[in-house]
Amino acid sequence: MNTSGEESVKSEDGLDMDERDSIRESQEGGRGRNEREENGDEDETAMADPRRAMNRVRQFNETAAGVQKKLTEADTFEILVATDIHVGYGEKKPGRSEDSINTFEEVLQIAVEEKVDFLLLAGDLFHENNPSRAIQHKVIQLLRKYCFNDNPVNFTCISDPHLSFQHSKFESANFEDMNLNVGLPVFTIHGNHDDMAGKKLTALDLLHEAGLVNLFGKFNEISQFDVYPVLMQKGQTRVALYGIGSQRDDRLCRAFKDNNVTFHCQPDDGEKWFNILTLHQNRPQRSTVRSTGSHIPAKLLPNFMELVVWGHEHESIPHAEWEPGSGEDGDGFYILQPGSTVATSLTVDEAKPKHVVKLRIRGSQFKLQPIELKTVRPMVVDTIRMSKVSRRLEYKKYPKPDEGIKQRIAGVKYLDEVLVEEKIREMLAKAKDLVLDDNRTPWPPLLRLNIQYDGEWANCQPLNAKKVGMQYSEEVANPVDMIAVKRERVKNRIKIDDDDMEITDPTAKVSALTVEQIIAKHFETVPMEEKLTILDNGESQFH
Repeated sequence: MNTSGEESVKSEDGLDMDERDSIRESQEGGRGRNEREENGDEDETAMADPRRAMNRVRQFNETAAGVQKKLTEADTFEILVATDIHVGYGEKKPGRSEDSINTFEEVLQIAVEEKVDFLLLAGDLFHENNPSRAIQHKVIQLLRKYCFNDNPVNFTCISDPHLSFQHSKFESANFEDMNLNVGLPVFTIHGNHDDMAGKKLTALDLLHEAGLVNLFGKFNEISQFDVYPVLMQKGQTRVALYGIGSQRDDRLCRAFKDNNVTFHCQPDDGEKWFNILTLHQNRPQRSTVRSTGSHIPAKLLPNFMELVVWGHEHESIPHAEWEPGSGEDGDGFYILQPGSTVATSLTVDEAKPKHVVKLRIRGSQFKLQPIELKTVRPMVVDTIRMSKVSRRLEYKKYPKPDEGIKQRIAGVKYLDEVLVEEKIREMLAKAKDLVLDDNRTPWPPLLRLNIQYDGEWANCQPLNAKKVGMQYSEEVANPVDMIAVKRERVKNRIKIDDDDMEITDPTAKVSALTVEQIIAKHFETVPMEEKLTILDNGESQFH
């Protein structure tokens, strides 16, 4: 990895055979911009030939006519990648209503500062499919402020716009429209929050028709997915950008398995293309009772991709992860999961630092530069298990509530209350360490303390979470839901002596089938005498 600040991406003909055979996976980065600027380096992650390096060398040697000139900055795509911005989240929450819009503005500011070619969003720009007028107004203001200017756009779209933007009457990217003055193009798919509703329109359709963004990866027909790429060229580097807007996971998973997803490849003109797929689906398995697992297994995705930008997952993993595909020679691609820019739930994954990622593509190589966001409200999540901490000697002097009582004795300080007070002070101190910019990072922080009443505490009356939380209304941004109580239930065991009794598991795996498939499977197994049949007139008779 190049840490000296030198350019680490080499041109197609600038690599020797050993370098082309190696595949250097990116490693986790993500220092904040303050630290990067102080050290005077870029903290970038470099990779040579994202997949099947040897095969691509052979192809290059066979098709190259003479020695090409070295690829330079003029041949390098610079793309800022972000996802799940959720503008409008917390709109009605006091003190937090501007969080999502402020971070969206920071994303646009970074795109301008880094002088990227375009901004790529992997869904959920809006938190709701019918955002309020105030939210739409703010988004339009920001897009006009940062995207409409005289800055040159140094790449061209060479695909058929009728196929790339077939959902629109304006069959071109907005920066190619002579009536618009776009200096920062935005390409986006729709997510599950800003999905289609009412005449198959999304909130993003309005922005697309107004020339503010370029919406791609939208399908009006869901029985067959024809995925056409947006083909882009900058100098000698060519990028094919594929997109699949949010679909029901079961439906899309079945479509992949039934070969009802067709990726229409770029022209076979002997030129090399860097293939990117942008999608917005569940990545890990989210269900154990459905045959599809309510997710899209990475092994279903096409192996000719170099990079998959995965939206919908809020945990920020700002480095590339290798997916081996089938494991055969030539298979595999990298996955980039930028994560959301705002926390929409109080979980450990959401509490991790938030990033956007600068993607640089030159020829068939790419590298990533994570950029940590400064306008994200700090969040700390922690857990207290009463059965463990209550055994410590220093806490023996504090009583625990008697089992079975519904009201605690007034004026008595119980052990769980003492533990909560200590833990919250500790969490507030941690939150202060997460502030990246005193002028931009919002305060007070978000806290989530999970209290598990288990073991000898299982039958004790839990503390009043809301009442305790409101005592910190000036110190935390979410006092009402700051504390979550989970009480371990003692299950009654029933002994069954009848060996012949069969208990059916109601949570047995249910196959995610369509009605048509269920009917077809029924008639494959039903006995002939139970089927309804139609006889010829000569054979018709009543029984």
